[in-house]
Amino acid sequence: MKKNFPLTLIIYLIKEFLASLFIVYLVFLSLTMLISFVEELAFFKEKNLDNLIWTISYLSIVKTPNIIIEMSIFIFLFAGILFFVKIQKNNEMNVLLLSGISKSFPILTLAFISFFWGIFLIIFLSPISSGAMKFYEQSKRFYSSNDNLIFISDNGLWFMENINNNFNIIRADKISSNNFSRLNNVTIYNMDNNFNFIKRMDSKVVVIKKKNWILEKTKILYNLDNSNLSEKKEYNTIDYLSSININDLKDYFSNSSTVSFWDILNNIKNLNERGYSADELKVKYHKYLSLPIYLFCIIFLSTTFTILIDKKYNTLIYLFFGLIVGFFLYFLNDLSITLGLANKIPLTISIWAPVMVLLFLSVINILKINEN
Repeated sequence: MKKNFPLTLIIYLIKEFLASLFIVYLVFLSLTMLISFVEELAFFKEKNLDNLIWTISYLSIVKTPNIIIEMSIFIFLFAGILFFVKIQKNNEMNVLLLSGISKSFPILTLAFISFFWGIFLIIFLSPISSGAMKFYEQSKRFYSSNDNLIFISDNGLWFMENINNNFNIIRADKISSNNFSRLNNVTIYNMDNNFNFIKRMDSKVVVIKKKNWILEKTKILYNLDNSNLSEKKEYNTIDYLSSININDLKDYFSNSSTVSFWDILNNIKNLNERGYSADELKVKYHKYLSLPIYLFCIIFLSTTFTILIDKKYNTLIYLFFGLIVGFFLYFLNDLSITLGLANKIPLTISIWAPVMVLLFLSVINILKINEN
């Protein structure tokens, strides 16, 4: 019996922890889907769709895999709290001690389960999440009033925008120093709603101020009789009102949620080669790499005010403690990454520093628990 006891114990610990994890996942998903449903409702309220509720519902569900990954640290924190509160209130920890099992055994068991769960999220769920987010963005773009498209290729940056039933196709050279407010060697093709050519504008430099584009040193060629082009004189400056502003460009190239772990390095390489910043993708990549270690450490953190202080509070009190710790973790991560993106500290260090701090605290925790 003693020979099989550790295996039986491990199975029991896994079963109980997964039950706590399921409950927390269910609560988090319900709350986030409710918030997402309200956001989508605000977006679609003026679209006059026949299947409004269905459209909003499936778009909210599509974002679920991404939510699971993004919120996994906090989910595991609360799941760990629920688990350790339960075994503490049932005096199961004392039973383990009387059986010759140390306090660190269940903690390390759950920590390694969390570590391997983090690997599972990265390897298997991130491709599903990125594909779902791509579908989400395509669906939102389909229902968007602007119908704008933005993409990059080897020969530059391309846009297509729909303004007053006319289409504009815009090409610009590679962006220098990640400066999206200044485009070089820009060509704008103006088409009617049947994609018949109307005119072409060639500009050396375009300065973007929100949705107002200032075209400098510009030549305009008009289609006079569907066969010949007439070149007009060069203009020093021309104001061009676009439906795309600087924030659209930045948001497009910083949306790392549509890139899976398997594609992220290739995307970083392509963006760097074409003159665009890949900082957001680098942040995403290192977040993926650090996730298993983060989940490993978060189990130790959940013991700080459960097993370590050895007090019997109401479960809501423990969850309140967890909420405070969760906000602190979010603030620490956000502050560190912000400093990295602002070049105050190296970007890689800004992502891994909170993880290393948490790992250090985890070692201290396990030592203190073993001393008690």
